[in-house]
Amino acid sequence: MPTIFGPSDLPVRNEDGATYTTLANAAMLGANALDVERIILESGKKSEPASAVDAERFLYVIQGSGQALVGNETFPLAPESMLWIESGDAFSLEAGAEGLEVLLCRAPAK
Repeated sequence: MPTIFGPSDLPVRNEDGATYTTLANAAMLGANALDVERIILESGKKSEPASAVDAERFLYVIQGSGQALVGNETFPLAPESMLWIESGDAFSLEAGAEGLEVLLCRAPAK
């Protein structure tokens, strides 16, 4: 059965220039299939480090630019670019001058 979640249904947390909005998780979907989060970083801000987990992640850049730090490597992020992060890779995001907005999907959910 399809379910619609409105803005007031979506958990949001703000941390030092970063906004994290949960779009889907096990509690919302009733299954551990997938976690989806929208992350908005203000200009020059960094995301909290994501520790290595047993899940693959897919990151899609909605708007803005910046970089992803995955292990010891840096990957440029531009609008509509996609980054696949393998299971076990720790990472963080850093916004460029105009900020950065991404969708981060994790499967399976934590």
